[in-house]
Amino acid sequence: MCHLSMVEFDDKAPLELLELVNKVFTHLDDQHKEVDMQKETQEKTEERVCGFLKVLGYPSDFNPNYCRDVVHGEKRTLQHILFWLLSRLQDLQRKAYTAKFLVPLQIPDEFMHDDDMRNTLQVYKDLQAEF
Repeated sequence: MCHLSMVEFDDKAPLELLELVNKVFTHLDDQHKEVDMQKETQEKTEERVCGFLKVLGYPSDFNPNYCRDVVHGEKRTLQHILFWLLSRLQDLQRKAYTAKFLVPLQIPDEFMHDDDMRNTLQVYKDLQAEF
């Protein structure tokens, strides 16, 4: 991790701030390492960043304006996110690891008519509950 003063933090461009958040995300989950913030679309960034914050339990309603502020690198929004992440880093590492196994599967309704699929999904949910 890097050490920044508030002045250095304030001098960062919006994309640099998003990259800083992504650096913290990388510390929590390696899948964020592969992301090229320069090339990733805003929609994909919003989905990835806000989605991961939801999984971690970040206290926000994630309304469209909030997610837009995140993607556009609004300093106050990202400052609050970074403070929240860094002050809970140990707990969030455990939560990020277990969250991979506890995220519910999204299965289209047309597949849920099959008895085998319903049974398999129920077994999956039971195993999640045990975990």
